[in-house]
Amino acid sequence: MFTKVLIATDLSEASVTMVERVGEVPGVREVILFHVRTSAGPIPADGPLRRMQELVRRQGIPAEVVIAENDGAPVPERILRAAAETGVDLIAMGVNQGILRNLFGENAAAAVLRGAKTHVLIVPQPAEGRPPLFARLLVPTDLAAPAPEVRSLLEFPAGDGTAVLLHVIESGHAGTELEVSRRLSALRKDITLPPGRDIQVLVRTGSPARTICAVAEDIGASAIIIPRLSKRDAAGSVLLGSVTAGVAQCVKPPVLVLAVPIHLAIETRELRREEFVLAEEIWTDYHQLKADQETDRIFGVFADDILVSVARCRRHPDGYEVDGVFTPVRFRGRGYARRVMDALVEACQHDTLFMHSVRNLVDFYGTYGFMSIPESALPPTIRARFAFALGEMEGANVQPMRRVRGPFRR
Repeated sequence: MFTKVLIATDLSEASVTMVERVGEVPGVREVILFHVRTSAGPIPADGPLRRMQELVRRQGIPAEVVIAENDGAPVPERILRAAAETGVDLIAMGVNQGILRNLFGENAAAAVLRGAKTHVLIVPQPAEGRPPLFARLLVPTDLAAPAPEVRSLLEFPAGDGTAVLLHVIESGHAGTELEVSRRLSALRKDITLPPGRDIQVLVRTGSPARTICAVAEDIGASAIIIPRLSKRDAAGSVLLGSVTAGVAQCVKPPVLVLAVPIHLAIETRELRREEFVLAEEIWTDYHQLKADQETDRIFGVFADDILVSVARCRRHPDGYEVDGVFTPVRFRGRGYARRVMDALVEACQHDTLFMHSVRNLVDFYGTYGFMSIPESALPPTIRARFAFALGEMEGANVQPMRRVRGPFRR
């Protein structure tokens, strides 16, 4: 499971705590103790690191000490580089309780957690009074089938251990507690329980991160198992999901952040009228546009049923206008805007299309056959939409454009 583990150590007591508990990690067979020198001169770390090495060996695990010279790169970057070069399955770090409160501040553990491409285990200090790391697990779930890595941990023999599958219903979201409980129970039945392992299901309503942290405290969780990204996060370009980031900042027990692959089904299509409300939700951050079922054709890109980008073709009395081309910030950088424009132009190619383009996007729309035109060339009702510019659209950072009807070629 986690055969090869890299323990990033700064020689603190928190690092020693991680070393003392590494034998509790399922499947560990090899440990690398990795330390980055931050100053020149003798190697003061040598003695403490050798003692840590002996602590690991007493747990029946071979351990290698690696001391990296200071090459000017930030410590987190060196840790991530070492993890990639050595092919470890897990980066493990001991931290002082609360060091991740400001996850986006300047501390090595937080930076490693944000940038890691492999699994990361954060073990806060102190550890007194806590059960073994994987004895009583809290596993938040979005009700999808557990990833293989999660399933392996749940099915790993734990002696006298319990796991809790938790789903948090966000306020205002669909789903009753009874329906969610039934789905959680179905997930539970599909997991092969090893001797000594019991799995319970739990449903709560509220803010996901805060609720997860509260439940972890209530049940005395030995560790929280959570993926780096949810499907909603994976549809965008963030490195660490918002819920996972929130949990890392408020949780007291250890947290294992799994870098599990998420495969999204991407679909680009025209929205049905009853789906126009989804476009309006996205447009909340884009001039709060409203859809009109009588005049609009709206196209969207869906990533696993999550609408991530939209574009509209609106019928005016004297022409067709393209507008509302928008991708929320969290979903940018994945090519969704191009996908949605592909669909719109393909479907609306039999009509001449007009638009008011933001000037820095003129070249982008030019790839779809839109050409810059003077304001006077716009149909009157479309031109009237920017009447506030008083004939000075350039000053309003707007460029009128037209695409003559014809086959879509890009």
